[in-house]
Amino acid sequence: MADLKIVRHIKDGAEHWNAWREKMQPEVIDLQKADLSGLNLVGANLAHANLCKVNFSRTNLTQADLSGANLSEANFVNANLKGADLSGVMLHQVNFGQANLQDVNLTGTDLRSLELRGINLGVANLSGADLRGVNLSGESFKKTNLNGANLSGANLQNTDFSGANLSNANLNKAMLNRAKLRGALLTRANLCGASLDFADISMAGCLMANFSEAILNNAILNNANLGGAILSGAQLVGAELINTFLNDTSLSMANLTKANLREADFSHAYMYKAILSQATCIETVFRHAEMQEVDLSMANLKKASFAIANLQNAYFGGADLTEAVLIGTNFENANLTNANLTNAVIESTIWTGANLQGAIGFSQK
Repeated sequence: MADLKIVRHIKDGAEHWNAWREKMQPEVIDLQKADLSGLNLVGANLAHANLCKVNFSRTNLTQADLSGANLSEANFVNANLKGADLSGVMLHQVNFGQANLQDVNLTGTDLRSLELRGINLGVANLSGADLRGVNLSGESFKKTNLNGANLSGANLQNTDFSGANLSNANLNKAMLNRAKLRGALLTRANLCGASLDFADISMAGCLMANFSEAILNNAILNNANLGGAILSGAQLVGAELINTFLNDTSLSMANLTKANLREADFSHAYMYKAILSQATCIETVFRHAEMQEVDLSMANLKKASFAIANLQNAYFGGADLTEAVLIGTNFENANLTNANLTNAVIESTIWTGANLQGAIGFSQK
C-alpha cells in the first residue's frame, strides 16, 4: 500500500512535491493504489516510483517524469500525458483510455501488452521500444522516432511511417503491405523477410538496410537511397525504382521482372542471377556491376550504361540495347539473340563465346 505521508506531499502539487523529493531524497517512492485523480502534476518527478494501480484519471501529467516507474494496472483514463517521460516503465494492463499521449518518451519500453491502436502519440520517441508482434495496422506514426525499435512480426499494414526514424529497427518478417514509408529513415534497418507489397518507400534513406527475401512487389522506391543495401532474393516484380540510388547493393537472385528502373544507379551492384525480364531500364546505370547469369530478356535498355560491367552468361534475348553504352563490358558466353544493338557504343567490349544470332544493328569494331 502507499505511504500516506508521501501521498500527502504529492497531493500538494508538483512544485511542492519536486522540492520535497529533492530535499528528502527518499530511497523508495511507494504510491501504489493511491487516488491521484484530477490533480495538477505538470512536470512532477515520479521517476522510478511504484505507481502500481494508481488512479491518474483526469490528472494533468504534462512533461512529468515517470521514467523507470512501475505503472502496472494504473488508470490514466482522460489523463494528460503530453510530453511525459515514460521511458523504461512497466506498462502491464495499463488503461490509457482517452488519454493524451502526444510526444511522450517511450524509449526502451516494452509495449507489447499495451493497446496502441487509436492512441495519438504525435511525434513520440519510441526508440528501442519492444513492439514485437503488435497490431498497428492503419495507425499513424509520422515522424515518430523508432530508432532501434523491435517490430519483428508486427502487423503494420497501411500504417503511416512517413518521415519516421526507423534506423536500426528490427522489422524482420513484419507485414508492411501498403505501408507509407515515404521519406522515412531506414538506415541499417532489418527488413529480412518482410512483406512490403505496394508499400511507398519513395525518397526513403535505406543505406545498408537488409531487405533479403523481402516481398516488395509493386512497391514504390522512387528516389530512395539504397546504397549498400541487401536485397538478395527479394521479390520486386512490377516495383518502381525510378532514379533510385543502388550503388554497392546486393541483388543476387532478386526478381525485378517488369520493374521500372529508369535512370536508377546500380553502379558496383552485385546482381548474380537477378531477374530483370521485361524491366524498363532506360538510361539506367550498371557501371562496374557484377551481373553474371542475369536475365534481361525483353528488357528496355535504351541508353543504359553497362560500362565495365561483368555480364558473363547473361541472357538478353529480345532486349532493346539501342544506344546503350557497352564500353569494356564483358559479354563472355552471353546470349543476345534477337537483341537490338542499334547505335550501341561498343569499345573494348568482350564478346568471347557470345550468341548474337538475329541481333539487330550489331557491328563489332
